[in-house]
Amino acid sequence: MRKRQTFKDLVMLAADTSGRRAELFVIGPEPRRFLTTSASTAAWALDRSPGVLRTFTTVFGTPSVSVAQFTATDAVDVQITDLRDLLPASVAALLQ
Repeated sequence: MRKRQTFKDLVMLAADTSGRRAELFVIGPEPRRFLTTSASTAAWALDRSPGVLRTFTTVFGTPSVSVAQFTATDAVDVQITDLRDLLPASVAALLQ
């Protein structure tokens, strides 16, 4: 799983002010588990994405917050959806 990319996508969805519904599509339980339980900081997760780190700092403040804490607070309105729950079982089986 690409943890940093998943968190980066979550940050950009949470920072979006377009008024559109924010929904992050993932495959399997690992991405959601990472986003909801990780003690890693936002600074660590975004250290390879300086533009997103600037956006994070501007919109949400200090990046010393944990990934799990950010997910539970600032990104609480972003719906995290496992694609396997939306697809027919035969197709979802191919994604595992």
